[in-house]
Order: sequence, then C-alpha cells, then structure tokens
Amino acid sequence: MTINLRYDNLSDGPHQWCFRKNIVAQIIKEINPDIFGTQEGWEDQIKELASLTGYSYYVFAPEWNRKRMFPCVWTKKEIKVLKSDTFWLSPTPHIPFSKAWDSAFPRTATYIIAQKQNVLFLFISTHLDNVSEKARLHQAAVLCQEIKKINKDYPTILVGDFNDSPKSSVYDLLTGKMDLNGIKGNFIDVWKWLKKPEESTFHAFSGQGSRGRIDWILVSKEINIKNAFLIKHAISGLYPSDHFPVIAELKLLDK
Repeated sequence: MTINLRYDNLSDGPHQWCFRKNIVAQIIKEINPDIFGTQEGWEDQIKELASLTGYSYYVFAPEWNRKRMFPCVWTKKEIKVLKSDTFWLSPTPHIPFSKAWDSAFPRTATYIIAQKQNVLFLFISTHLDNVSEKARLHQAAVLCQEIKKINKDYPTILVGDFNDSPKSSVYDLLTGKMDLNGIKGNFIDVWKWLKKPEESTFHAFSGQGSRGRIDWILVSKEINIKNAFLIKHAISGLYPSDHFPVIAELKLLDK
C-alpha cells in the first residue's frame, strides 16, 4: 500500500489529522498489508500512526521539525528488516536536506532490504517535488541511480507520490520508455499491467479525483502482480487523506 498522509495542516479544518488519524489506522488494519509506504507525515503523525496500528516504521530523520516531511516504510513485525536508510533526491543524495533543480523542498526516498520467508526484497517509498517538472525528472533519475547501487538483484517495489501522471516524462523514465543522460529504470506499473482504467488519486478531501493518477506502485519483473485497487470511500464522513490509498496484491517469486 502507499498513502500520502497529508501533513497536519490547521487550515484543513474538519480534515485535520486529529480527526483523520483513527480512520487511517482503521483502513490499515482492515487492509492488513505486509508492508506499505507513506509520504508527507510529520514526526507526531508518524509516531501516532505507529502507536495506533502496531506497525514498525523506518526512516532516517537527522532532524525532525515542522518543515520536514519524510517518506516512511512500514512493516508488520514478522517482516525481517536487514537494512534501512533514507537518501535525498539531489546531486548529493547522502547530504541531508540537499536539493536542486528548483525543487520547492528537499525530497527523499526511504528504503528497506527485508526478508519474507526465504525471499529477500527491496522496498522504497518516495515523494517527488510538487512544483518543478524539471526537479521531478532529475529526482526520478537519482532514484534510478541509487536503487541500482543498493540493489543486489532483489525483487523491488517502488511506491510513492510522484506528483505526475502516467503521461509524464517521469513515468517514462522510471518504466524505461526514455532515459536521461543514459539513466533509466525498468519498473512495471501494476495498474497498467492489470489494464485497469485510469483514475485520479488526488482529491483534496472531496472524494472527486483530479490531476490524474499521481500515486504509483511500481515493481520489478521478478514480482507477480495479482491485483490493485484504490480506497475511495469515506468513513463517518471523513476521508483518510487528500489522496486515495493505493493497494496492490503482489507475490514475491523465489529464485
């Protein structure tokens, strides 16, 4: 699963985190994913969600403050995590809070190398810039470069809020349809692979999608794609976030 939590913004009124947190936790418990990624959470939101759900979260946050929102990876207790780290989507990915290409904010990706039963896999949660198209494209290229360094031929799952639609150059780069200075990915979009009709995942708490499908679950070819869907309903009149959660049912293939 991937879900942009929407930061705790007082101007959201009835959609503030204090009113939504139990709904987010309820959906996570109902879906019961082995692993999921979040974006945009503040420290207190992340810690509250951990307390409410019992999931373990992973992120490297050298400084927690109200100007930093970190993508996190969450796992059930029985998932064995061998390594976790966070890098920045900039020309200097291991310098905290570094940014470039007119990105509005420092953007990051958090990953874990984990084991389920006898299969090792790599899972990454990320959040690309919301303002600069140039930044998003270069950030996607950094993602590809860093994943290549980390990956030891693991089945890989990349999730997040990419702030772009499947018609974008970011999508084409990550799925291998184009390259940037020789850099490209080779991910499969679970939604496209299943031939599902396009939907919008951002809805601004209205329930009416706009801006296209900007939240993706991408996988490497070693992963069997079984199903994918959005959670679009409100609970007690409230949506869990201003983005619809995206769910995928996947099977790791033992080599």
